[in-house]
Amino acid sequence: MLQLSKDGKILTVPNKSSIGWVIDGQHRLAGAHEAAKDIELAVIAFVNLPEAEQIKQFVTINREHKGVPSSLYLELLKHLPGSKTESQIAETRAIDLANLMKADEESPFFGRIVTTTSPTEGQLSTTNFVRKVAPLVKKNARLNIYPDEERAGIINNYYQGLANVFPKEYKKKESIFFKTLGFGALLGTLPLFLDLTLSHHTTFKITNVAAVFKKIDFFDFDAWYQMGSGSGGEIAAAEDLRQALTDAFTDAGHQKSGIILS
Repeated sequence: MLQLSKDGKILTVPNKSSIGWVIDGQHRLAGAHEAAKDIELAVIAFVNLPEAEQIKQFVTINREHKGVPSSLYLELLKHLPGSKTESQIAETRAIDLANLMKADEESPFFGRIVTTTSPTEGQLSTTNFVRKVAPLVKKNARLNIYPDEERAGIINNYYQGLANVFPKEYKKKESIFFKTLGFGALLGTLPLFLDLTLSHHTTFKITNVAAVFKKIDFFDFDAWYQMGSGSGGEIAAAEDLRQALTDAFTDAGHQKSGIILS
């Protein structure tokens, strides 16, 4: 039987089986039991708690429990000792880039990338940012050859050029450009966009980025709202944008060379 001291400060639990129910924390308790040494655990214990209240506690804990944001893992990744995989190295580069851009008041992503809280409208989680940027900075990828400041400049100019040509969509509180699908599609298009811009304008200045976007100023970003938020929609949106760019510059090349298409 559980015994509570007279001052109410010490609860003695007999070393017997089935002495009580663990409402939450079974894994921690089992780990402490299997440990090679004694481990102190902070607990909240109830004596003679009615069954209905036990059920209420269980439901409340499991319904309102909030897990650790996956973005926090990414923030801690670079501090892990030992060698890292190629994917982890790319993720570390991407998280450094996220930290650089979200702190830059001149960046379109200033204050828009969040780590320890859930993103609100107009914000991106660090997890989502890293998911799309890491593949671009890994070994042999399109942005791998650039240092962090230039990588940040490329993405910043990309979005600022986008804002210049599509200001109505960009300024929306719930702009598709800062949603999972829109950000993913735009970053998925960035390698082609970068190559087109450098090929036709030599540098990736905002004015040159805007000039390339101007070629497809007819593009209907509203259609992206109907594509959902899954990877399939993201891939389809990126493909639509890449096709529009390819068509625009293919037509320009034909016209420049004097070829008339029927």
